[in-house]
Amino acid sequence: MEMSIDRPAPVAVPDPAASTGWFSRALANRGIWKNAIYAIALITYLCSFLFFGLAVGNMRETGGSLTTVIDLIVALYFLVQVIFLFVLSGVVERRRQSQPIDFPDRREKTS
Repeated sequence: MEMSIDRPAPVAVPDPAASTGWFSRALANRGIWKNAIYAIALITYLCSFLFFGLAVGNMRETGGSLTTVIDLIVALYFLVQVIFLFVLSGVVERRRQSQPIDFPDRREKTS
């Protein structure tokens, strides 16, 4: 009496790298994100100078009004946003580092 074992046919697993499109690869590209964050930070920095200039001009013209205070608040908001964007670019740039875990040998050596 002989037993026969029927093995199922192997299942082909699709390669995830081959199935991703150009859009998925662009979203995963950290360099593109870093450059986009730097571009937004530059525009935001220039906006802060614009609002500081508007505040100074309004201060010279009216001696200080509610518009001057609002312009200064908006300029400070833009500066805080620039700081946040540079922190975000540091987070984007940081890569996962896989370092081996090394455990010291604590066994006593017997001679």
